[in-house]
Amino acid sequence: MFEDVYVRPGDETAKQLHVAMVEQRTTVLQEATSQLPPETLIEDVTVPEDASFQILTNVMDQNFGHRHGKVVWCMGKARVRETGASSSGLNTVEVSALKEGVTTLKGQLTVQNEQMRAQEEQIRAQGEQIRTQGEEMKAYLGHVRDLV
Repeated sequence: MFEDVYVRPGDETAKQLHVAMVEQRTTVLQEATSQLPPETLIEDVTVPEDASFQILTNVMDQNFGHRHGKVVWCMGKARVRETGASSSGLNTVEVSALKEGVTTLKGQLTVQNEQMRAQEEQIRAQGEQIRTQGEEMKAYLGHVRDLV
């Protein structure tokens, strides 16, 4: 972790951040190896997939301040959920708009279902008429055969 990071010469801020990340990496590796037998090679030590991201986030927070919100870790990735009042207010407005949209769509579905039921009844009635006409045609053909 962080060995292949290029730090431009003269960029002291980047150099300090890189040094801090390497120090935290060393700490993470020491913690991971402290739980293993002493003969375990450093190459065999496994660290969590998102350890480098956690280290990077910690170093950035320490140097540039913590971003307000709740950090949610899952599936090896982190997301920051805003918890401020403006965010909650915006979410409430969005939720209300979505609820209204859902209600509208439900109403449209109800109307469409009623239309489909009416069409289904019409199709059934037409099918019955066709069946009746078919039977009448058979009877008529039978009568014509008798006459010929």
